[in-house]
Amino acid sequence: MTAGPAAAILLAPMALSELRSLLGDAAATADALLAEVRADRSRLPVVFPGLPRRLGREPVRGGRRTLGGALVDLDAFRRCDVAAAWLLGALGAAGDEVTGLYAHGDIDERAMALRSLHFLPVGQATVALFGEVQRTNVVLHLEAAVCDGDLFVRTLGQPGFDQPTANRLLLKLAFLDLPLARVFGAERTANGELSRMLRDLATEREAAGRSVWRDTNRLLGRAPCPGAIARLIGGLEHGDDGVRLAAAEGLLALGRNDLAPFAKERLNREPRADVQALLQRFAGG
Repeated sequence: MTAGPAAAILLAPMALSELRSLLGDAAATADALLAEVRADRSRLPVVFPGLPRRLGREPVRGGRRTLGGALVDLDAFRRCDVAAAWLLGALGAAGDEVTGLYAHGDIDERAMALRSLHFLPVGQATVALFGEVQRTNVVLHLEAAVCDGDLFVRTLGQPGFDQPTANRLLLKLAFLDLPLARVFGAERTANGELSRMLRDLATEREAAGRSVWRDTNRLLGRAPCPGAIARLIGGLEHGDDGVRLAAAEGLLALGRNDLAPFAKERLNREPRADVQALLQRFAGG
């Protein structure tokens, strides 16, 4: 289901019920706020910023869970984030209302609006706000929009969010050093152009004496570009445990049997058990 800028963002009754159940003892307060906005729609920009104060910022908890077709890690979402999604879904808010809440919010209110997107139908409001976080260096906002759920992969293919646009957002993830694993399913979107962009970023950062995004090697192995193999093999000798782990995962994904001798050569010198296990698999036993 998609929703354009002016289209109503509607959630199925079951999805609304699931979200409301996550509010616990704050559900009655949420009901009262919903009634207030239904009685006077102009109250939405007033009620929305007050959700953290009225419903709390406590983590929802519950780990990974599928809600209304969306996969999220509830440990990363606050009660007010879920309340925001429930309120907007129950109101059938228009996409431009959601983008308006973001545009006029402070840093925390914007994060709340972005996190609510994970539970709402994907549409042009999602695409528009992805564009906003692509242009910002506020780590909190990039995290809120694309981390701890599968919203990124569910949005890919929507008008305005094609593969080149998605690549730029993942490059921003690398630039801000956020873990790829927090963007559920993003590794499946690996492609040659993204690998070239990540290779060039890594080269620039190394030349400046700065650290390279560890997940570079994971994506290079899934969609190799010129220079990828040398970087993956070199990564096996890196002093950072996380870089070696990513390089081993990248080589395993690459699946080049002719490169197995490099894994065997490293295997007896590798101190980390998880890296050893990957090297053993790649080396063929």
